[in-house]
Amino acid sequence: MSPAGEDTPMSSGNESRRAWTWLGFVLLAGLLLFQAFAYYSRLTLSLGPRVIFQPWALQHGLLMYENLADQHSPLMPLVLSALVPVIPDGLRLAKIVLVVLVTLTTLLTFLAARRYAGRAAGIAAAFVFVLWSPTFGFGKLWHETFLAPLYLLWLLCYDPTAPHRSTRRLLLLGLLGGVTVLFKQHAVLVFAAFVLWNALTIWLAQRSLLKIVRETGVLCAAAAAPVVALAAYHYAQAGTLANLFYWTTTFNLVSGYRTLAALSPTTAQISGLVSAGVLMPAALLGLIELKRQGDKRWLVLGWGLVLLVCASLTVYPRFAFFHFQPAAPILAFLTAFVAGYALRRRDTGAAALPRAWFPAGVVVGIAAFWLVTAGAAYWRDFQSDAPRKIWEYTDLIPVAGEIRQRIGPTDGFSILPDDEATANLYYLTRCPPPKFWTFTYPWYMLDRVKRQVLTTLQVHAPAWIVYFPGRDEIEKRAPEIIAYMQGHYQRDVPLHWAQGEGWLYKRVP
Repeated sequence: MSPAGEDTPMSSGNESRRAWTWLGFVLLAGLLLFQAFAYYSRLTLSLGPRVIFQPWALQHGLLMYENLADQHSPLMPLVLSALVPVIPDGLRLAKIVLVVLVTLTTLLTFLAARRYAGRAAGIAAAFVFVLWSPTFGFGKLWHETFLAPLYLLWLLCYDPTAPHRSTRRLLLLGLLGGVTVLFKQHAVLVFAAFVLWNALTIWLAQRSLLKIVRETGVLCAAAAAPVVALAAYHYAQAGTLANLFYWTTTFNLVSGYRTLAALSPTTAQISGLVSAGVLMPAALLGLIELKRQGDKRWLVLGWGLVLLVCASLTVYPRFAFFHFQPAAPILAFLTAFVAGYALRRRDTGAAALPRAWFPAGVVVGIAAFWLVTAGAAYWRDFQSDAPRKIWEYTDLIPVAGEIRQRIGPTDGFSILPDDEATANLYYLTRCPPPKFWTFTYPWYMLDRVKRQVLTTLQVHAPAWIVYFPGRDEIEKRAPEIIAYMQGHYQRDVPLHWAQGEGWLYKRVP
């Protein structure tokens, strides 16, 4: 027995592990609190009409795809709309939801990396994600913001190395796939990749073809359940599925969106992606080495790489970093996984000392480089003395005040052109939108849509029109709508908008 008061080696080891555990929790809590504070109070945000105006309009009786045209899956505005009675202020609601989603994504990134690579890797993954999240557009609440934590659940709930997968687990994973598709259609590609990867792991485990067919069937049937439920919900409200199918499927094939909205990456954006993914070639080499050694962790690394590539497909066709939001936490997970693997493989012995320190030096160097590059987004907003900017919202506040002073308390208006930068005027003035509302971006200006907009102006004539000349080439894209405005409305007063010229038009009696 040990003398009284003297620690044994085992007790010292336990205390050391507990100390490291508590330190890890403190570091993680610090990262989460810093990130939440930054997004809620300091960072420049982009909170457009899809996350402020649309949920408010849904609460006032308008229906998705019937009164509100949108080419995306409906779950984001529906979820936000369900929260409006709890948090009526649209800006505050959007900020809180954004902070909750970003915080949840950070936590799930930590848990995924910890599960497969240990606690230190979990902290590293959380750090990488917190550092890079502003660069990857998490200041914009968007459909992809909801996808990011959902894709991480695939890393947590799915173990490709497991010899057996229960039917309950397959049902859960399939339901997860269906829910992701309801947040954005691109997710169907990620789900398809998951189904194929699962089939590949079954085949590599030398299981039967019947096993592959059975698991694939369970996954697809479970994924169909939330889609069918949403369709039933929409049919119960609208009495038809025609517009739901048109806007989420047909419109994206016939609108010219792929050409009219196409936006290529800039040199700076490409260099940013290269910097963020600097360890991905090492991840691919690590996968090959693990496979060669017969280490089943190659299946985890492989699934992570597949998920990274498929999650990045939301960037098509309009390149913007916020479309990479679902890929960012997967990138952080893979970075921590690979760095941890490299550090654990250090050779020992005096002769191998330079090689032993090389992986650690690479990791430290990359971390220092990232602090200067990716961390600059935090530094810029924390050091700025200028008033905080909320894109698609802040500049409209004085314009909404001018409109509200001029129009009657029960008057309505339409906006031409109606886009991300102008549509929040409906919410700010608390004026309901037209009976049929749509963006007037070039790819929306199909003959069918223009006829519906024009019919709405004629049958449900608003007392006023808010007109921003020259935006989105509205005069060229929809000359019949502009001609109707000029024939039935007269220019009243100018509107002072920071982003350009604006006028308020009054209907001629």
